[in-house]
Amino acid sequence: MREVINDEYGLSIEQTEKIGEYDTFLFKNERYMIVPVEQRTSEEVNELYQMGMYLHAKGDLSVASFVQTKTGTIIAYHQDRPFVVLRIYPHVYTRTIPMGKELAKLHEQGRHFPAYVAHCKRIGLWKELWGQRLDQMESFWKEKIKMPREAEFEQLFIESFPYYMGLTENAIQYITDTELDEQPYFVDSATICHERIAHTLWAEGREVKLPTDWVYDHCARDLAEWVRALYMKEGRSDDEQIRHFFREYERLTPLSAFAWRLIYARLVFPLHYFECIEGYYSTNKEEERHGREQTLRIILANTRNYEQFLATFYDRLELVRRFRLPTIKWLSPA
Repeated sequence: MREVINDEYGLSIEQTEKIGEYDTFLFKNERYMIVPVEQRTSEEVNELYQMGMYLHAKGDLSVASFVQTKTGTIIAYHQDRPFVVLRIYPHVYTRTIPMGKELAKLHEQGRHFPAYVAHCKRIGLWKELWGQRLDQMESFWKEKIKMPREAEFEQLFIESFPYYMGLTENAIQYITDTELDEQPYFVDSATICHERIAHTLWAEGREVKLPTDWVYDHCARDLAEWVRALYMKEGRSDDEQIRHFFREYERLTPLSAFAWRLIYARLVFPLHYFECIEGYYSTNKEEERHGREQTLRIILANTRNYEQFLATFYDRLELVRRFRLPTIKWLSPA
């Protein structure tokens, strides 16, 4: 990799350090990060480059900037695997501003992004993407039913999938009803969001934002995924932390009924279940498979508690005082 970095970028690796899952290096008192982009198309990376330039121009210096190769491209290759180099703060420090407030600021600026986004766009596509994901997993499930059970995980998957298929169908229908019932406002415009906010260095408290983490979507994506990640980490609902998060967010950007219903729909969609199943079958490493099996057991054991969390979500945030927001009727509190 040292030779590739030098040949492609003209940078010499003087000192290395691991930040999160990424390799970083120093060169002439500047810190650079090497980020794989195998899950991204070149068109997406070009759009992310433009978003990063835009936020830099708006004064957000915590956004890492893409470094171009000597030939002017953004993507380079090492052993046929694409990667980018990002320039970040020489010293990554801990964020002191509340997460909700900082996220609201990012979304507010992102809503004014002036360029057309085609390849990173996810807004308005949730129903379609969830439906495709469900169809793929249902086909896979039907094949697994016909085969001998090779592991305990497979038995758990076969038994649990019909329930999560129904939950996914509920989430898709909830979005359909929201689009019919509610009027979107400017806050519901597309903005710069994260593919998975919980997986970012920034969410961990380090003050660095990587454009490679982004998509162009409704702010509800980040808000719901932050809540989901907190719930999965704690194994329960930390109501006070959730209320504080949304209070800080809404000090800058009050949310509409349309936005709240999208947050709810996304929490109903069992993304954590899908990612657990997909992660298990996409790896051959026993340690990772064992971890996925443990995660699945926790998800299944916590099913009733999560139902209660969904059934009372609007009440926990005291939203009934502001809006008339329907829950899914079969989900009922204890």
